[in-house]
Amino acid sequence: MMNMYDINSKEQALQYIKNIRREIGYMFLLFVISAVVGYLTAIMYPYMVLNSLEELEGLVELLKDLSLLQIMFLIFFNNALKSLLILVLGIGLGIVPFFFIAYNGYFLGIFSHKILMEQGFLYLTAGLLPHGIIEIPMVVVSAAIGLRLGIKGLASLKGDSVHLKEEMLTGIKFFFLWIMPLLFIAAAVETFITSVIIGLLS
Repeated sequence: MMNMYDINSKEQALQYIKNIRREIGYMFLLFVISAVVGYLTAIMYPYMVLNSLEELEGLVELLKDLSLLQIMFLIFFNNALKSLLILVLGIGLGIVPFFFIAYNGYFLGIFSHKILMEQGFLYLTAGLLPHGIIEIPMVVVSAAIGLRLGIKGLASLKGDSVHLKEEMLTGIKFFFLWIMPLLFIAAAVETFITSVIIGLLS
């Protein structure tokens, strides 16, 4: 049986992912359901779209005066910090990762509807797929680790024998060894590749 701390190699990391596949499944399903709800909400209550996208418009204004390198690091630190927080705070019964994934899925659904209606499917795919194929799974895995910590924490409160400290340390180690580097790659792709593709399609 793999020692809980042994996640340095690719094989060990994949084994860790296999160990938390149930939590990953839950978080991915929640993300998809939330995205569908967000998309349907945008169709039925279009006025809500404007309110939900105000946050995005403020971010766009912030990015206007930054260099590409600054934008990349801003995206990276934003995603990395949030992913680490939902992982660590998941120990509180998994509440934080649950709501974080639900909100982001919902927002993506609303945003996708807006882009689809205004720019079309190709534009939406080009804007999300290149970096999203890395970023979204990494955020979902972070949330899944947080959910696992929440489940283990609840079991501990019930008096069950669990290795909560080891679970926490292993999750954090996995984040820094595997999730954070991939989030950096996703930020670089979003800044230097996705933006170029969007520019060509605009």
